[in-house]
Amino acid sequence: MDWFTEHSTLIQTVTSIATAFIWLFYLQMLFSGLLRQRRPTLSINRGAGDGMDAKIILSNLGYEPIYVQDVLVTMDIEGDGESTHYVTDRRELPDEERTKGLRGTTQGPMKSGDYASLGTVRGILQRAAPDYDVDKLPGLNRVTFTVLGTGQKAAGARKSYRIVSDDQSIKHLSAEALDTEILSPRQSRHVHEDQGPDV
Repeated sequence: MDWFTEHSTLIQTVTSIATAFIWLFYLQMLFSGLLRQRRPTLSINRGAGDGMDAKIILSNLGYEPIYVQDVLVTMDIEGDGESTHYVTDRRELPDEERTKGLRGTTQGPMKSGDYASLGTVRGILQRAAPDYDVDKLPGLNRVTFTVLGTGQKAAGARKSYRIVSDDQSIKHLSAEALDTEILSPRQSRHVHEDQGPDV
């Protein structure tokens, strides 16, 4: 007891410092959680169909609404390299379908928890390569879907699929990774700047 009495000032100082570190740790955790909640989180997945008829589904898994602005597809074709195309407008739909409300575009707002179809794999590839029979694109090795949007900040997501095909046609797409790559605001702006506006 005498030791505690003699060193009470030191003990109080050490206790105060330890308490301050504990509060700083909890504040940092709280701040990190708030930042994660406000970060746009988009998910791109294949579903609702098989092969070329499968739909590419975009989901907003973030806590904030987001406005989908641009959709791009990058095709890696053997011998030709990579080429990126805007596929925001659904040009593969008949005219009467495209003029019904916003059915002719993949642009638009998405609330937290919302999801939307970007179109079938066949339809998206037709938008990117209208002069080809997309069921038999020769040498197509990989396709990458990229979505750019705006919310509190610029947002974006990207996911790549390997093409599984035989000598006759494309059979299906196989995701290269389970998760969608979330683009930072800077990366999203760079993609937009590299591609230029969708005119």
